[in-house]
Amino acid sequence: MMARRGFIATMTGGMTLLLSGCGIGSKSTYRFRMTVEVETPAGAKTGSSVFEVMARNTPGMDPSGLVRENRLRGEAVAVDIPGGKTLFAILKSSGGEELALISMATLDPAFKNDWVESARRISDRDGIQSPAEMAPENYPLLAVFNDIADPKSVKKIDPADLATIFGSGVRLKRITVEVTSDAVTTGIEKRLEWLGQYYSKRLDGQRFGDGSNFANSLSSGVFSTEAAK
Repeated sequence: MMARRGFIATMTGGMTLLLSGCGIGSKSTYRFRMTVEVETPAGAKTGSSVFEVMARNTPGMDPSGLVRENRLRGEAVAVDIPGGKTLFAILKSSGGEELALISMATLDPAFKNDWVESARRISDRDGIQSPAEMAPENYPLLAVFNDIADPKSVKKIDPADLATIFGSGVRLKRITVEVTSDAVTTGIEKRLEWLGQYYSKRLDGQRFGDGSNFANSLSSGVFSTEAAK
């Protein structure tokens, strides 16, 4: 989907793409805070997480080309909603885009899927907008567990219709990102005590994804890059 500030290619964490004409060793790192704001009858509820993005060029197999890569560290944003359920904004979008690239599209008006150059601009605070509101088409996937102790009970949430899950008067107000120097957020495994058991399998317990249900499309990695360390 065409994002507000440039097309975000559909790629998963750690995937690389062959390029040419970019400098070897141009590595940039930045951290950003993503905040999810939800309106409820009991007042506004928010949650946030700090992520770290690294992007760089490395030599490719073809001497005339380079490989670009990006890495994301961090964990899903959790927002506690009145009534006992928790809204999670996980580490990919409904289209499968990486959260690292979503952050670039939101913070960097010049972003045109140029990972390494955009990461440099954000790191240098070069022409970026921070804080910035995320375009709805770039929202990360939103999820909830009917039973937070049971990973199979995960459900996908329509960002335009939180009320169906959380009750009347509950709606997503906005999602924002801003550059920060704060430490990467950790500790989500205290909420999701089963997290460490699902890095090598899907949340429905299957080894491989078959598209049969939402739980089968997720594993622990979309909730945290840090809990397995």
